[in-house]
Amino acid sequence: MRVPILCYHRIEAPPSGAEQNTNFVTPQRFAAQLTLLQRAGCRGVTVRDIVEWQNGARTLPTRSIAITFDDAYESVAEHAIPMLDALAWPCTIFAVSSEVGGSNRWDTDAPPARLMTGSTLRALASRGHEVGSHSRTHQRVRSVDASVATSELVGSRAELEQLLGAAVSSFAFPYGSHDADTLAKVRDAGYDGACTLKRWANPQAGNSLRLGRMGVGGPLPTWQFALKLQKLRLTPAWK
Repeated sequence: MRVPILCYHRIEAPPSGAEQNTNFVTPQRFAAQLTLLQRAGCRGVTVRDIVEWQNGARTLPTRSIAITFDDAYESVAEHAIPMLDALAWPCTIFAVSSEVGGSNRWDTDAPPARLMTGSTLRALASRGHEVGSHSRTHQRVRSVDASVATSELVGSRAELEQLLGAAVSSFAFPYGSHDADTLAKVRDAGYDGACTLKRWANPQAGNSLRLGRMGVGGPLPTWQFALKLQKLRLTPAWK
């Protein structure tokens, strides 16, 4: 079995002039994609679930699939989470720890947007959703000096654990940027799993610190979403 991971960002209609921005998925399009997954017999899991499965600590249902949201936009809590909760479908939200309750200041190519508050993240975690780290300031952690890496990796995890009162074990590389040295830094920072933007579905024997993930965004028709997902399942994973 191979387990796909999907990466979303903002669940809202794109503003004028940003129709092709791949960070946006309208609530209606997200609902259609979720319906397709449900009708195909897919079952929702978190990134933490996948890592535990890879480590032999748990089993996963057939046709498992993980839905993740980078940056923890408020639009996700407003539009996507109610749909997921109605299906008892858990997801993983990767938060930028220094901007909890703030905005996407790192993204100069997109309009500003509100990010989830600490109380929202705590509420989602209490309902079975996973909160992971997306670094401290949304900085690339590849090829940075040791002090910056410590702040972005260890600092972010510590801030989120204090906020949630629970362990944070999953990380998502900002911009997907990573190398072998980065994987070692993520491991040393105490994470059990890390998501890339490499397009493959994850086998049980895969590298938990280099999980494949497919970005979903833009005006993607549901039929094309289905074809991309099928191709993802067939793409070999590289360690």
